[in-house]
Parts: sequence; structure tokens; C-alpha cells
Amino acid sequence: MKRAFTLIELLVVIAIIAILAAILFPVFAQAKSAAKNTASLSNIKELNLGLLMYNGDFNDMACVAVEWPDANGTGQWSDWCDKINPYTKNWYLIFSPQGGPHMISSWMAPQYDWWANWRWFSQYGYNAVYMNRADGNCDNMNNFADQAFGPPISMTSPADPAGTITLTDDAQDTPQDNVGTSLVYPPGAYTDTMSCTMNNGDWGANGTNTIWYPAGAGTTSTYQMGFFRPRHANGGNVAFVDGHVAHMMPGAVAAGTNWYAGIAIGNINILDRTMYLWDIY
Repeated sequence: MKRAFTLIELLVVIAIIAILAAILFPVFAQAKSAAKNTASLSNIKELNLGLLMYNGDFNDMACVAVEWPDANGTGQWSDWCDKINPYTKNWYLIFSPQGGPHMISSWMAPQYDWWANWRWFSQYGYNAVYMNRADGNCDNMNNFADQAFGPPISMTSPADPAGTITLTDDAQDTPQDNVGTSLVYPPGAYTDTMSCTMNNGDWGANGTNTIWYPAGAGTTSTYQMGFFRPRHANGGNVAFVDGHVAHMMPGAVAAGTNWYAGIAIGNINILDRTMYLWDIY
């Protein structure tokens, strides 16, 4: 006589399959996230190599961070992404595999919309504060026409090329972030007489920057890490002047400062320049 499965046996098999699925699905998700992080590391590595090749062809001078529109706000942005594209030959490198849609919300003026200036909304940010040093006068930092950044530095200037950041994960993760920038601001430099950023680079709790964020918008108050985006396992990818790249946690990126999660914006200072990863000294 043929014997069929009993209901109990079927339920046991289904339960075993459910348990295995519950165990394996998170593993699959972690593997997918790890693969995206590896792809992002590859992206930032290629972008950094593009910068290095650009520097080599321009007498070892750093890449120009950004060229603003004219005083009337017309025309398109132009930045380091434009400069190095002849070397990388791949626009998709500027978008992170873990980043959000390649767009921003509509609060910005129409002439700055992503469709006209999409290269400006890279999801990797350039350390323009030190690569294109200003004169240390922060009085006009909130006025684009006043050229917040100075001339490019010589790439022989960094005292520790392996310890000087050029690029990090940056910009938006969702359209609600309202972040549109291809630059990343270092923590603590607002109080540094050798350079300046906007409001400590927006590092700190409840930070909003009225240039990049409308009141109450953006993810700065969530992340408290300025334009650095910890989108990979609570950390972000970082490229250095010497060409190497690494995945780093926010505390490591802010080394040499008094930053910690929860510190109020405006209270972040550079305490140990030998540990600080953003400057060229």
C-alpha cells in the first residue's frame, strides 16, 4: 500500500524551510550590501586615480573643486567631476551603488536642478577646503559669488599623503535629503585659521546649513556628520592623496577633533593636527 506524507510531516518540512529562510535571507542581504560596498570602493578608487592623473598633467596642481555660475545664478555648475572625466571616461563612477536616486528635491532654484547640473550632485565629495585653500577669512562663506574656495594647492604640499583625505562618500541617500554637492566639508575647520568651512562642515547634532538645506530639511541632524555619508555598514569609503582607499567609521574620519555623536554643531575643534586627516600640514 502506498504511504503518503502525513500532515505533521508536511508541517515539519515547512517549518524547517522557514527556519532556513530566516537564517539565510539576512546572510544574502549582508552579502549584497558587502558587494555594493566593494563596488563603491572601486568607484572611489577610480575617481581618485582620475584625480592623480589630472594632477600629473597639470604640473602636480590639485584639481579645481568647483566653478560657480555667474553672479546672476545662470549657467551650469562645473566641478572636479568634469575635469577628471577625460581620464575616467565613465560618468557612472560618481554615483554610489548604495546611494539614493540621482536627483534632489525641488527647493533649489530651477537653474540648479539635477537634470541641468547632474554632475554637481556626485555621491562622492572632494576635500576642497584643503585641496583648494581659501585665505582663512570665513566672513563671506555664505555667498557663492565671493568664491569660498581659493586656488588649487600643489600636490607636493601634503606632509602625509597617506593620511590626507581627497574624497569620501558624500551627498544624498534619498530625495528627501535635499543634498546637492560634490564637495565634502571637514569637521572642525571652521575654527581653524588656516582654512574655513560652513558651520564646522555641518558636523554636529541638529545642524542645518541654509545654503544646502532649507530649514528643517536634510539628513544632517540624522547623521551629524556633515556631507560625509556613512552608507556602508555605518561607515563610508575614503580615498587619500597617495591613492589608497579604505572603509572608515565616522569617528576615524573625524580623528584629531573632539567630534562625537551628539555634540552640538559649532562646538567641534581640531585638537590634534597630527591625527587630523583633512589638512595638508
